[in-house]
Amino acid sequence: MSSDAIEIGEVGPDDLETWAALNSRGFLSPRRPSATRLDVLRKQLSENDFRLARINGVPCGAYRSWDLDLAVPGPATVRTRAIGSLSVLASHRRRGVAGAFVRGALADARERGIALGQLIASQAEIYGRFGFGPATETVHLSVNTSRLRLDRGEITLEATDDPSLREVAAPLYQSVAAHLPGALPRNDLWWDRACGLIAEPGDADLDRPAVIARDPDGTVVGTASYRIRGDWALDAQAEIELLDLTAATPAGYRALWAYLVSLDLTDRIRAADRPVHEPLPWILPDRRAVTEEHRTDFQWLRLLDLPAALTARTAQAPGTLVLEVRDPMGYTSGRWLIDADEAGHFTATSAPGRSPDLTLPVQTLGAVYLGQTPLIRLQAAGLADEHRPGAVRQLDAMLSWAPSGLVGHTWF
Repeated sequence: MSSDAIEIGEVGPDDLETWAALNSRGFLSPRRPSATRLDVLRKQLSENDFRLARINGVPCGAYRSWDLDLAVPGPATVRTRAIGSLSVLASHRRRGVAGAFVRGALADARERGIALGQLIASQAEIYGRFGFGPATETVHLSVNTSRLRLDRGEITLEATDDPSLREVAAPLYQSVAAHLPGALPRNDLWWDRACGLIAEPGDADLDRPAVIARDPDGTVVGTASYRIRGDWALDAQAEIELLDLTAATPAGYRALWAYLVSLDLTDRIRAADRPVHEPLPWILPDRRAVTEEHRTDFQWLRLLDLPAALTARTAQAPGTLVLEVRDPMGYTSGRWLIDADEAGHFTATSAPGRSPDLTLPVQTLGAVYLGQTPLIRLQAAGLADEHRPGAVRQLDAMLSWAPSGLVGHTWF
């Protein structure tokens, strides 16, 4: 073993503070990890695989990974290996630490029969070389509410706060998120943190308003939580920061926004991490009141088992073609006979002797797998080679999907 060999070890309770401090520094946090943050990490130790990298005995890199059930078109879920919190100290970059983390996580996942790898990339140029492609996007919206009024319809709106919201929001999210491919599950710890049951120091007196929407039968059809940012004055209004909004029906969705735009002493709503298919402009009397402040890639996917990944999701259109995949890491390399029947069932079988209709790098396959990135657009960017005219459009039709879930994107 050379003196610069990377040593990667599991993180136990005694190493957790070192892991947390390194991770915070890697992501440029101006503060050391709080006691609350360390308590959260201790709770995650039983379900997450925490790893620490050392070179010459010096801690220099940290990451964690875990299994989750990712929503895919169907609706259905696929067992997926998530990679998060990956950071390397600036003093040890370009020495293979990140690559060792990612390759190790993917190899372990494939050995255990997991079909997908998933992450949220802090830097877009890093993870393509490991076979990941950007599969979903997120958008930050700004809504000028000064001239907006909406009818709530027959929906009853119940003002509450985050802790009271938790018991109805969690099951609602689970049911609605199934219809948004790429939606991440939210476990109990996630909800405890989001609803202020686990709060950072200084947040104990934070007002946490929320609202529940019920249909005429009393069924919960939507929830929203928000914060007020800034102070109002006689000649200036405060802003609403929308933290989360989930709606099971169009009526529930409209009623929640009607409530938010009508809040007194405010004139703007800022909503981060919303899906790009947000229907809000279509329900407002002035669609120009909504602007996109920021739009970017969100989740990146990496196929590890092509037949398992495809057969787990539903096809939007029938078709048959031979797909050649180029995968430098070898997990999905080769030629595959892809078939989708009228019922939407996919099959994928090895076809080494067949001439390909279409050739894709594995990064492109990850980008289009959830159906939210048009393959035709990637072909125009030179990321798909068509050998039979019409093959790109055919596979695009098979994989495309119109998500209907009205939920925000979840961070790890």
